Amino acid sequence: MAEDVISLKSRRKRRTKARKRWKVKPRFFLLLLSLLLIWVAAGFVNRYVHIAMLKAKIVRVEREIAALETRNEAVRQQLKEMQTDAYIERMAREKLGLVKPGEIVYIPVHAAAPGDPPDVAKRPGGGSGSAGGY
Repeated sequence: MAEDVISLKSRRKRRTKARKRWKVKPRFFLLLLSLLLIWVAAGFVNRYVHIAMLKAKIVRVEREIAALETRNEAVRQQLKEMQTDAYIERMAREKLGLVKPGEIVYIPVHAAAPGDPPDVAKRPGGGSGSAGGY
């Protein structure tokens, strides 16, 4: 019966052998640190690319703003010019054919081509009624 009885010391040895623990080696920490560094570096690269894209967009928008400000200034100048009396008078004469009282209007007649004979009947208002003219 003494052989059937197992000592406490041998029982503890058996238990420790049955529960095999993982041994954490420095290689595991190195791998974990490497993965963490790769993750952080990828985050930095992603942010850097995002910032570079935003800077390019800012430059493009600033150029567009400058072009629009230039165009806006040109339109303001044109508006200021259109409000002058000289411009209004010139447009009334050119576009509407208006004249001041006492002025005589001369309407230029289209000149004949160099090969045409100097026939008065071809000019408008010649009185002969023939087709021709311009």
